[in-house]
Order: sequence, then structure tokens, then C-alpha cells
Amino acid sequence: MRHLGVRVLATLLLVGCSGGQAAGAKPSPELSSPRAVPTSPVDFESFAGAYRAVDATTYVINGLGHLVRLSDGWIRQLNPTAAANHFFVGSAFMVASPKEADVTFRVAGGRADQLTIKWPAQPAISADRLTFKETSVKVPAQGAELAATVTEPSTPGPHPGIVVVHGSERGTRILYGVWVGFYASLGFAVLSYDKRGAGDSTGEFPGEYASTAALSTYADDAVACLRTLSAWPGVDPKRVGFHGGSQGGWTVPLAMQRFPAAAFAVLVSGPAVSVDQQGTWQGYTGGSHHLPTAPESEIDGALRSPGSGYNPMAVLQAIDKPILWLNGELDGQVPTTLNTEILRSLGKANFDIQLLPRAGHSLLETGTGLVVDDDKATRLAHDLFIRISAWLAFRMSTARVEGLS
Repeated sequence: MRHLGVRVLATLLLVGCSGGQAAGAKPSPELSSPRAVPTSPVDFESFAGAYRAVDATTYVINGLGHLVRLSDGWIRQLNPTAAANHFFVGSAFMVASPKEADVTFRVAGGRADQLTIKWPAQPAISADRLTFKETSVKVPAQGAELAATVTEPSTPGPHPGIVVVHGSERGTRILYGVWVGFYASLGFAVLSYDKRGAGDSTGEFPGEYASTAALSTYADDAVACLRTLSAWPGVDPKRVGFHGGSQGGWTVPLAMQRFPAAAFAVLVSGPAVSVDQQGTWQGYTGGSHHLPTAPESEIDGALRSPGSGYNPMAVLQAIDKPILWLNGELDGQVPTTLNTEILRSLGKANFDIQLLPRAGHSLLETGTGLVVDDDKATRLAHDLFIRISAWLAFRMSTARVEGLS
């Protein structure tokens, strides 16, 4: 994660990164987030949001046209047809043919308020859009003004709050719509923002490389956002925290250290290894483009040296707030085995460390973790959202485990 981000959902969700390196450093691959598909000519903003069916199943759509069923991580890309509000999905995430189902939207006032999914020889499933209040806000930060959106449930507050923190990419809010819809559907107020120097945010982008200085800047930006959300009317300042993906796994613990009011964090595909250890592992996998071919003993020996780059160990040792760590077992950018070993060696009861079978850095279930197989995946880690919702309900007594059945 010199270079880390998220294709989800980040998804989480999903964004590819290629990064630079510190001056004078040996060239090495960068840690990327789950990659996002290229921008579609279709404007999906009027369809983006969370929709709930009568059986409580929740579907989320982001501004890239990714359609996710939260109960099992089923994910598809919406493909346009000749009709403005009629789409179809294929047999896998980015595989359009053969067609698997039709997806139509009812639009009122310029925005969809209901979606209907029709699989062949099955009854149609309709889901009504959940009503959220969306407010644009400018967050003052050191040397920048961050363009952000606060998304609030329509239910009575005070609500718990969460800030969605970027990975390594020059990220904007559109990349994180699935996470926003997911957390808002659980009753959270969610703040998402354009990274400094990206989208509508001002300031200078520090670059992809996860230098100590860049991570410090990103952590300060995340703190500024959580401070804003903590003071937001209708938000409970005692129940606010962070969601971080990929490189955000380095950023968020730094932000928690600097803002003790942060009550929790959820980290997906996040590193507990040093920047140099991450870069070494990514070198063996080509950044999730191929399986490592070197002997395991050689790889293990090479990974054991933390190097001179940023190392999160001291920060992690000091954190006393609950953190959920979710890593794909097949991650080609974060060395999951060593990452898990480091986290467990800390012996911290406030860290809940969970591995996602068959998932790679993108959180898509491929069985290989390779980028080449991402488009053919049929779902994200199937219990990803249920794990997070259940953990929040247990740790924070905030989230309702609903809409995931």
C-alpha cells in the first residue's frame, strides 16, 4: 500500500492505482485499491442510493452503476438499453453477456424511487428507495478545502456517524457510493469527501506514494472530516468513527490517534505491515496481476524486514478503541498472512481480525485474488456486509442488522 485504495466498494467499491515512489527509493509496485471500472457514458447519479424490498433485502447502487445486494455481496454492472430507465445485468460483475436479469427504475422528480429486478422464470422483485438527506459541505483543512457530502437517514436521531476515508487513488466521492448507501441504510450519518487536489476539493494532491508526510496529511484531512461530522446536528459525537480501505488502513489509525473522540473504525484490505513490506509483497505478485513464483521461504524472509518506510506498529499498539480488520485471504497487495500475524501478536482485545475466504484486495470473490479475474466475479465476499453490520451492533450498539437477509 504504498499505494492503497478500494474497487467497492471503495467497493467497495473499487479503484486501481499505480503509484510513484519516494525520492531515491528503489522502484517497486504500488499498493492499489480495488479498482473502479472506467467512467460510463451513462449518468447513474439519479439511480444511486439504497433500496429495500418487502423481505428487508437491501440493494445499493453507486454512481458508477454498480448494483450490490448486501445480503450476499452479489454485484453486477448496470448496462443501458434503448429505454432511459431500463438496464440489464450479465452473468458476472463486468460480464454483460449472457443477460442474467432486467433492472428497471421508477423515476419521480428526476430521481429513481423504486427499482425492479426480473430474472427469467421468477417473480419480479421490487425495492423502494430509502430516503436520505444529502447535504453538500466544505470542510476546512490545512492548505485545502475538502468538498464533502453528509448523507443522513430520515429516521429520528441522534445517529452514529462514520467518515469514509480514501485509499491511495486521487479519489472522489463517487467511488464510495456503495459504502455510503450501506452505512446510511444501517442508520448512520455518513460523510464522504473528495480527496485534496481531486474532484471539487482544493489543495495539492500529495501523490500515490505512502510517505510518512503524505499519510500525515491524509490523517489530518480525515480528522477534519470527522470533527465536522461530530458537530453535525443530529449526530451523536460519542458514536462516530472511520471506515478506511486499502491505504486508508494506514491513514485511519493515525487519524484515531490524533482525534481521541473517534469511537471505532472499520478497515477493509488495510495493512498492518510497513510500507516497505507491502511493497515487497506487491513486487512478488505484480500488484495482484500474477501469483508469486518465488519459493515461500524466500518470500517470507524478504517480508520479515520492515525497512525504513512508514511502519504503523507504534500507532497500532497505542490504539484502545475497537477496530474491525477485514482482509481477503488472497490479497496480492497486502501480505495477508504476515498482516494477520502482526495484528494478532499485538494481543489487543479491541482488535477484531477477520479473513474473507476466496477474496482478494478488491474484496471480490475470485478464488485467485488476481485482477484479471475481478470482472468475472459474481459477488463480493458473500458475508462482508453482514460481518460489518453484526460487528457494529455488537461493539457499538448502534447498527441494526436489518436489510441484509
